[in-house]
Amino acid sequence: MGMLADRQSELKSRMTQEIDALEPDDKGHRVIQFEDANLGNIKVTKQRRVSKTLDMDVADKILTDKGIKNTCIKMVPTLDEAAIMAAFYEGYLTEEDIDTMFPAKETFAFIVENK
Repeated sequence: MGMLADRQSELKSRMTQEIDALEPDDKGHRVIQFEDANLGNIKVTKQRRVSKTLDMDVADKILTDKGIKNTCIKMVPTLDEAAIMAAFYEGYLTEEDIDTMFPAKETFAFIVENK
């Protein structure tokens, strides 16, 4: 880690400790407010977020035990990329077809180095 990342990690850790010491509001959020001479009134919220995801193993067991697993399965057709490429190599698809089916995506990333 570079100096900036180390400092950011240190500040985040200190801020987390301070805000975790506060009582959560009725939604489970923790809020700290303070005034800074340069920035004015500052409000930092550690927002509680809850998400639910299906535990496939648990769901499989419960549905099997209740005898309803087969009614809860959805078969979804999926294209096989290897079969598509085989069709290309066999001459059924053109390079243009492949380029259209597999569009290039351009992304960017910042890289900070401390040498």
